Amino acid sequence: MTRWEQKAQFVKERDRCPMWVLFIVAGGSFRFRIGKNEGIAEKGDLVLCPPDTVLYREMLSPATFVVMYFSWYAAGQELASADRLHPSPVGKSTIRDKHRFVSTYGYIAMLARRRTPLIIVRRNFLLQELWEQLEWERERGAQQRAARRAADDPLMSKAESLLKESAFEIVVLSELAARLGLSTVQFSRRFRRKFGVNPSEYVSELRLDKASSLLRETKLTLDEIAPQCGYSNGFYFSRVFSQKMQISPSEYRQAYRM
Repeated sequence: MTRWEQKAQFVKERDRCPMWVLFIVAGGSFRFRIGKNEGIAEKGDLVLCPPDTVLYREMLSPATFVVMYFSWYAAGQELASADRLHPSPVGKSTIRDKHRFVSTYGYIAMLARRRTPLIIVRRNFLLQELWEQLEWERERGAQQRAARRAADDPLMSKAESLLKESAFEIVVLSELAARLGLSTVQFSRRFRRKFGVNPSEYVSELRLDKASSLLRETKLTLDEIAPQCGYSNGFYFSRVFSQKMQISPSEYRQAYRM
């Protein structure tokens, strides 16, 4: 496993490895091509390349990521290609739950430069956790897309825009619901039906995503970060971050700067 912080460019524009290669991207962006699979990898994305396959890559903005090299076994046999995997996971996949992703990535980053039997077991566990999260989200996403097709709701698209505009201020859901001509219960129910989370959870995701960026990219104290992300003070921000991310702000910051 290799970890990179704000990597400005790749040494080579193409590479080939005898093992499976997985990029876990926490920031920045790069363009990639693996056979017919191509795209741009950004925060929350996983890019998987099979063994002995050429990977083309080009940095678009300085990126923070971990690269894991591993062997893949199923039913006691090693998988040397993606032929037996359906649907094929080769190329880019995206973890939607940014809370879970940030937490898992933080722990992976802590283990990047250590190699003992116990650390390897923990790395395998975290890799399995990422994969299970991705599979669960794929199943859930298919169900949600079917539900959204059955009940498109332009009013909730407007609600999403309003939440994005006010997420880092005091958000009173009853006032927003009234602005949309709905009761608080109606608003919450319709928003969840369209987006899979209730309005307060959606606001929390926006706040914690911004807070995570500030922890990684600045030296601001928790009391300085808190008001920028909609929290009353550093103590409350730290408590919420720790509960949601399963890692404290200080541990998270340390993991990215080790």
